[in-house]
Amino acid sequence: MRINHSKREILKRVGFVLILLMVIRVSGLAQNPDLVLSDEERERILQNYKSIFPIWGKKAIERGFDLPFPAGIGINYLYMKQDIGLSALELSAGDNPTQPVDFIQFNDADSKVSSYNVRLDLWLLPFLNVYGLYGRGRADTTVLISEPIEFESGVSQVGNFYGFGFTTAIGIKRNWLAFDINWSWSDLELLDDPVQARILSIRYGRTIKLGPKKKLAVWVGTMNQKFETITQGSVVLEDVIPPEFKDTLQDYQNSEWYQDLNPAQRGIADQIMDKILNSDLGQTKINYRLDKAPADPWNMLLGSSLEWNKHWHIRAEAGFIGRFSIMIGLNYRFKL
Repeated sequence: MRINHSKREILKRVGFVLILLMVIRVSGLAQNPDLVLSDEERERILQNYKSIFPIWGKKAIERGFDLPFPAGIGINYLYMKQDIGLSALELSAGDNPTQPVDFIQFNDADSKVSSYNVRLDLWLLPFLNVYGLYGRGRADTTVLISEPIEFESGVSQVGNFYGFGFTTAIGIKRNWLAFDINWSWSDLELLDDPVQARILSIRYGRTIKLGPKKKLAVWVGTMNQKFETITQGSVVLEDVIPPEFKDTLQDYQNSEWYQDLNPAQRGIADQIMDKILNSDLGQTKINYRLDKAPADPWNMLLGSSLEWNKHWHIRAEAGFIGRFSIMIGLNYRFKL
């Protein structure tokens, strides 16, 4: 089964964003000069230090930096809602090549995503973290068609995603700055090919000692996303056209939107309308191609994390202004 152009767009973006939002982790706590080790703490750690990673980790500790355990495994959950922009729609029926169409207009398209993933990471250097992840998510999308008829179409699907990325972090007086970039692929059940995406984010924050073992970090940030812009495939009409709308299309050739079409556009419209009016919607497919883009490539971030001890970390982050998202995660760190 295939999904319609707008739905597919949203689901692609959804899978993409979903993956990338879940992937990102701020890991700059160790680089905060406010959290330097005392001479006694530094000597105690160096006395038994045998870790291979991070490379140059011993030198960082000698300078007083309190490094986290190098390896980690985390579980994360994300909910997200965002808008999608759709354009340059092409359609055809049967074996005919797709042609541009102007008589189908989109009003709004939005998606809601919920997902979870497992993430493995390693501090390769004191300032460089590398990670990979794998997860599963659900995408619910809604598209409002304004012309030639007004109706709402929706679809839900699940799929797996995977990706990798890098985080760098530096200390700035009493604060830290973290840069993250990652790439991901979403393999959604109604799409032919995995959706490739890239996310770039920047976070600026501060970490505060709450006790001998506990640390609290708070930050603000921004995120930019980029994903594939062209979608093509076929859609089962039953997934796009509600059966009750057949009656409203019987006299479509006398409608204003049809009269405004040029001969070539009328030919495409006649092909599609013939399939809708005279075929089994559950067995009839329409070919499509279109461009998609995030309605808002950038959004803002606000988050916090609690390091309970060297092993356990919990984190929460919200996205706003551009898209809404909530992410929570639990991370366990260990020595190599």
